[in-house]
Amino acid sequence: MKTENFIKRLSGGILTGIIFVVFLPGSASAQTGRDSTRSIPAGGFFTGGTASVIRIPAVPEINCGVAKVSFPAGVRTIWHAHAGGQIIVVVSGTAWYQEKGKPKQVIKQGESVICPPNVMHWHGATPDGPMVHTVVTPNLDKGGVTSGQAVTEKEYKSL
Repeated sequence: MKTENFIKRLSGGILTGIIFVVFLPGSASAQTGRDSTRSIPAGGFFTGGTASVIRIPAVPEINCGVAKVSFPAGVRTIWHAHAGGQIIVVVSGTAWYQEKGKPKQVIKQGESVICPPNVMHWHGATPDGPMVHTVVTPNLDKGGVTSGQAVTEKEYKSL
């Protein structure tokens, strides 16, 4: 338990540092205005509706990607895996997160979860309200995202 709390605190500190560097005025992203905002409709990477994604381009020196994703109530990702893993920090609302073959987890505002490399998972808002999270996808040199199937209503609503 102590190790798990240490890892959560460490990952939160690392994430805060990365976000600070990436969003810091004068950073490469801030200077060039390369960040992009777009809405991604259901049927692609999301199920249950449209999510808004603000993606900060990868910074080669840091070897990670950062994005802020806004999920309306009931919207979630498809099953997917990241070759380099992923860190998810809930900024507002409450999220559900589930790894294939494991129980669904509740992640509240200010909490984080670390998804190991190449583990199929999904995450999204609960049916009760919207959720915003920031994700850091490290180790981009290990590869990209492997997409799976849509999360079914039964999977989404199961305990």
